[in-house]
Amino acid sequence: MDNHIKAVIPDDESILIEGRKLVEQGDIVDALKAALQRDPHFILVIEPMVNAHYKGIGKLLYTCQRIGVQLENLRYTMENGEGVTLDELRARTPAEPA
Repeated sequence: MDNHIKAVIPDDESILIEGRKLVEQGDIVDALKAALQRDPHFILVIEPMVNAHYKGIGKLLYTCQRIGVQLENLRYTMENGEGVTLDELRARTPAEPA
């Protein structure tokens, strides 16, 4: 069974989950809650478009946190197509010193 769900971030206002364009926070919550009910261990693969839309990614991450999607179940698609965990992403892109 393929338990991966793709979330494409085309802009800062909308998120495509399983091909459905969602704009409202409540719609995103409903889609992710339905995914949790189908499979509590699903993997959410975040796929930004060419220009990363950080507001849209933040909206998705906030929604995941609100409804209990586990951090270890999130993946981020790199420019080369590789899916990495958020910990791996953080390790690859260390923060600049303040």
